[in-house]
Amino acid sequence: MAAFTRRWVLPVLYLTDNWISRIGLWLVMSSIVLWIFLTGASEQSGYLGILQFVALPVLFFAGLILVPIGISLQRRRESPDHHLHLPEKIELANPKIQRLLIFLAIATGFNLVVGGALTYRTVHYMETTNFCGTACHQVMGPEYAAHLGGAHAQVRCVDCHVGTGTGAMIQAKLNGTRQLYLLLTNQHSRPIPSPPHALKTSAETCENCHNRNHDFGEKLWRQSKFDDAGERLDTALMMKVGRIHGAHMGGGTRIVYQAADQQRKTMVGVRVEKGGQTEQYSNGGTAVFEREMDCLDCHNRPAHAFETAERAVDRQMTAGALPQKIPQFRKAALAAISKAYPSREVAAQQIPGELLAYYKKNAPDAMVLHKADLERAGAQLLALYQLNVYPEMKLTWGNYPLHKGHTDSPGCFRCHSEDLKTKSGKTMTQDCESCHKVLGVEEKDLAVLKELGG
Repeated sequence: MAAFTRRWVLPVLYLTDNWISRIGLWLVMSSIVLWIFLTGASEQSGYLGILQFVALPVLFFAGLILVPIGISLQRRRESPDHHLHLPEKIELANPKIQRLLIFLAIATGFNLVVGGALTYRTVHYMETTNFCGTACHQVMGPEYAAHLGGAHAQVRCVDCHVGTGTGAMIQAKLNGTRQLYLLLTNQHSRPIPSPPHALKTSAETCENCHNRNHDFGEKLWRQSKFDDAGERLDTALMMKVGRIHGAHMGGGTRIVYQAADQQRKTMVGVRVEKGGQTEQYSNGGTAVFEREMDCLDCHNRPAHAFETAERAVDRQMTAGALPQKIPQFRKAALAAISKAYPSREVAAQQIPGELLAYYKKNAPDAMVLHKADLERAGAQLLALYQLNVYPEMKLTWGNYPLHKGHTDSPGCFRCHSEDLKTKSGKTMTQDCESCHKVLGVEEKDLAVLKELGG
């Protein structure tokens, strides 16, 4: 033991009595302490992986490199002949050992206090929506803007995107590290793939607020658009919400589907388990993966919804934010915002002018009569464009269709089609009345809306 002490311990104690080695030791100790705090954090973010698996290892190894550098420099300074004159044993009365022990005690206490507080604040900040949306602004900017304008703006990103348990925690951290690498090397996907496969199940997210067993009964659904003459056309359906939810998510019902693509747009098989019986619908295609159906298979963009150009313009015209009575306005607006612009900056310069140019060419009288309204409308159309289109991310109108219904995508008909059949030839219903009653389709002055107060 004495030989080991003299050969290894004493040289380390003596030769780390310099600021370069001490800084290295500080970095090593700080990295270890922060690692322990981050590993034990109760809440985890994928971005914490950047700190835990990238930044801290860099600091750790940087510290390890500084220690021998300091030792080498001190050895040359104190013993040019490279011979060390060491005492026979460790003595606390030795000033060098005292200085080292004091340094280690102060460093340890400092790391525990400051490291703990810093880790707590770091974890807290990395759990915020602001951090998730702004840390990688170019990549996450579109999702962040859509989230802030949605119905779930108060729900934190990590509440849906980071699973529970140790395995999910480690996966989130490693995924955050991978995303940082892809960002730094400019290899990230454009646009972001949807749906993300790291989401929690709806039982862990949606059902914290929404009760799947509640019978919602029927609900009036209404959508309006305007023709070239400025006349309002209404479509109204009485949605059988309770029946729809019950058929897919009710007690004793389990639906498992097999998809041909990661976007879940094409189904090759559906297995329905209900009342102790199982029915398998298939078209013989090759499945990429299998998944049990939950809320997110229909409500697929609950917190990051992007609109089609038609839906965006119709919604704003219905709300009165865009002109309703100017002839051909819907057609002109869609032409202006649907054009492919190389960047958002170019779009900001050209969209208002595109709207005016349309009227100057196709309806000059309306241009003269409504010029002020059209100029204001141009600014509103630009705002719509900037909420939904990001050329630098290759994100344009319709990239993220909604599967709730079948207006933006096949939606319900991904499964309810003639293509999927049981061995006996049975298909899932495609009867419109199974899900809703049609009250009117693109009709003027739809009387039933007045009767229902819609």
